[in-house]
Amino acid sequence: MPSGLFASESGGKWGILLPIGRIFNLGLVIFVLVWVARKPLRAFYASRSQTIREQLAEAQKAREEAELKLAEMQGRMSHLDDELAQIKATAEKEANEEYQRLLSEAERDAEKIIARARQEIEGMTRSAQIELKAHAAELSVRLAEQKIKSDITDEDRDRLFGRFVSQLGDKE
Repeated sequence: MPSGLFASESGGKWGILLPIGRIFNLGLVIFVLVWVARKPLRAFYASRSQTIREQLAEAQKAREEAELKLAEMQGRMSHLDDELAQIKATAEKEANEEYQRLLSEAERDAEKIIARARQEIEGMTRSAQIELKAHAAELSVRLAEQKIKSDITDEDRDRLFGRFVSQLGDKE
């Protein structure tokens, strides 16, 4: 029996028709599978094609956005040196303005201190002048008193006393 099977496969009584039959069967199975699966395959390939088109559109959009961003960044990078120079100049200008402001404030404060010192000095000078005048007046009175005491004699005293008493008597 096995020899009969092997004989039929080697060509035996069917000869060339067996491989042709096998090819026909294979073709028939493929045709039936394609015919049965054609609608789901068509829907699958259509949806797959649509998905690929959408992904290509998204990729194109992303590429355009990336190119715009790249152009923007390149533009910004080309102006970066100018911006840095401008920022530096602005910072130097502000620092110079701040320095001038602080300098003017310091000068105003110094002027205020000098004005206060002058006022205090003037006040102290006036006070010293008043004290000096009072002291000079006191010394003058003492000197006059001493001179009067030394220059007035007993006769002058009696005469002054008499005048004083007569003036008092006139008033009564």
